Amino acid sequence: MPRLHRALFHISATVLILLQVGCGAARLGMCAPHTKEEGAPIQAWIECFDRPFSHGSITHSVFCLNDGTGKPPVVLLHELTGLSPGTLAYAEELSKDFTVYVPLLFGVKGKFSLTKGLWAYWFEGFLEFFPGGEWGIPSQGSAPIVNWLRGVVQKVAERHTQQRIGIIGNCMTGPIPVALLDNPQVGAAVVAQPALPLRFWWYADADHQSLGISPEDVAYAERSTAKILGLRFHTDCISHPGKINTLQAHFPDRFRFDGEIEYRVDGKPVKAHSTLIGSWRKHDPSGRASREARERVRDFLLKELSEIAPEDNETIPPVRL
Repeated sequence: MPRLHRALFHISATVLILLQVGCGAARLGMCAPHTKEEGAPIQAWIECFDRPFSHGSITHSVFCLNDGTGKPPVVLLHELTGLSPGTLAYAEELSKDFTVYVPLLFGVKGKFSLTKGLWAYWFEGFLEFFPGGEWGIPSQGSAPIVNWLRGVVQKVAERHTQQRIGIIGNCMTGPIPVALLDNPQVGAAVVAQPALPLRFWWYADADHQSLGISPEDVAYAERSTAKILGLRFHTDCISHPGKINTLQAHFPDRFRFDGEIEYRVDGKPVKAHSTLIGSWRKHDPSGRASREARERVRDFLLKELSEIAPEDNETIPPVRL
């Protein structure tokens, strides 16, 4: 009997720990909108740099149409759901006005990869080489994936000399454009439904205000002159409104937020998260909010990237690579 009691105790303790530790994951599941992504790419997205791009200890592919460098460059960062068909379709829409670069952070190009995203962030991110994998946040500085993206931005800058760069972040990559403002060639950042940090356990009050990037990154961003556009659905319970407040506090003169976006289906407000990709519909009335958000992003980037990039920027130290 003592052996049975010990076994029951261990089982009960394990269940209790999982319930406590996993409540953040449960919240993510409950808040996730139950809408199917629309859109698929028509053109062939190929490796931009002939082979996967390596920087530091990380190697990932970066895809583009390789349609020249005449248009302003934009780096589009995908969501937790991966480099999905809808993401590539949005990249093609952007490519009418911009040269678009799309890094593959996890999963497979053209596949919906939510499971791989969760695995990359929650498990590989913290367990691969504790205390962090590519997404783990060290005690100081950036997560390794941010440093890799810093290398991508510099590579794009070398291709597009004297052109300003725009960066669009979505969901788990939402705040990352802010961390990349240390490159003086970055002229505009779009922060769409910022969701970092994604907690597997519970969320503290500080997490609701946090952007999931290091204080050092924020300090560098404050010394930039680039404008920042924020997007968030009113009914989003994954991206907390406190993150918008944080952006307004740090960048009072450079952060543009035109108010929370209403999302309705049949006249009723429903849960929504992905302002630019997941909730987009080409013709359905429910996609109007996302269509308007995309147009807002397009206008913002065209305006902010129209100027020539500065050759020297004394307010920002050299790019950290």
